[in-house]
Amino acid sequence: MKEDEKVGTSIQEQLRDLKARCGETLKDECGGAPLGAHADELDCEVVTRLMGALARRRDTPVPLDFLRGFNKATFFRHLTPGGLDPAEASDFICKAMSLGSREQGVISLGVSLCDLIGECENPSKRNQVPDTCKFLRDSAREIQEGQQKLKEQLDAMNEIIQKLFRMKRIIKDLGGYSLSMTENGQRIMAYIMGTCTDNRVVSWLQVLSNQTEFVNLLRYFLERLDHILPDLSLPSGGHIHIVFVGHGSIVDQFMPSAVLVPTPNIIDTILYSPWNCAIDANAAYAIAQGSIRVTDREFYNNSKTAYYEPIPLPDRWNSMRASLHNIPGILLAPLTPEEGAWALFHQFWMNRSMEIEDRVIIPYLVPQCLVNAFGKIPLYMFIFATSFLLMLSNKTATVHLAACLVRDGSTPRPVEWRTQYAYTSDGTWMSVNMDNRNMNTDLYRALRSLFDRNRR
Repeated sequence: MKEDEKVGTSIQEQLRDLKARCGETLKDECGGAPLGAHADELDCEVVTRLMGALARRRDTPVPLDFLRGFNKATFFRHLTPGGLDPAEASDFICKAMSLGSREQGVISLGVSLCDLIGECENPSKRNQVPDTCKFLRDSAREIQEGQQKLKEQLDAMNEIIQKLFRMKRIIKDLGGYSLSMTENGQRIMAYIMGTCTDNRVVSWLQVLSNQTEFVNLLRYFLERLDHILPDLSLPSGGHIHIVFVGHGSIVDQFMPSAVLVPTPNIIDTILYSPWNCAIDANAAYAIAQGSIRVTDREFYNNSKTAYYEPIPLPDRWNSMRASLHNIPGILLAPLTPEEGAWALFHQFWMNRSMEIEDRVIIPYLVPQCLVNAFGKIPLYMFIFATSFLLMLSNKTATVHLAACLVRDGSTPRPVEWRTQYAYTSDGTWMSVNMDNRNMNTDLYRALRSLFDRNRR
């Protein structure tokens, strides 16, 4: 998926390289010495030859002596003792302007490299400056080689764009949920496996059952984002906040935090609770609404002996974009129809009530008849799927996680947890003060059924 970014960077490097090399060539001809009168003569000759090539490209032969005189009368007047009479220089300029007008502007035509090479191939046949011809010949060949490289890069970029258009059509025609790989699903997998540079994503998708699960996840996201993404094309749109809600847990397999911001269209991924900490409905509601503040945090623990508030407690949320340390793996498990929260979230979604201004809440719900189609999925795969769909729509997003980050039986890693952000002791959950807060009662009831079921 990052191939287009790589091609674009390569093109920029080629352009910078060509510009630098062409800008320094003339100085090299003079042995690196300060540019004096001799260098000015070379400059004038180069400009003259370029203008001659430009004129020939438009089938308008102009004597080089005329162009040389024009240049010395205008840009290089100091090369001729006493210069030209102002009236004579003005006449040259008027003639040049007339030529440029007739040919739609000589300077804007672009350099004809083949003409330059042909003009300079045999300088002995013309009583001209050999060093200048050598400079022109070498520079023209270098630019021609650079143009060929750029053409190859642009062709590669065009091919990528065409693939993206085809992929967008395939996604649109993906069809309904399936427990096996469809033809379009296989095409999506082939594209991702051929372009993705994230080894973790590729490794996870090498398992056939994971491929089916991922394609179904794309279908699930399309159901929830398809009617929202077109609205982002408005002048005020383009960026969205996505809140994932589900059963969360962490494992003791660490990875770079950058896996949660895999592409430029994911501006950031924000985690809210410390490691090994659950959240309650109050915290989840504030995250979903975008109203949570670090000063509102409160920590609770059923144990009377454990000290549960983290020390130190950071005065910021856990930004994956800003993080310099590895994070534990995060897994999200879906809500199933057997859970009371499932029906509440499903009804809430059917009423199109999961969008709050520029935020969309995506609860991880198993479709009612497809319990076996979804299981625990790494958070980085959720975000990768999101970035994939956003890429096809040319949109950006910030991801927020409303889920518990408890270790759920995995080995405690307090040193690594504290180094990356903070952690709490087992059995701790984070809440926020809900005083004087306008409530969406349906959303809060669904979140309470999910996060507070074991605390009532």
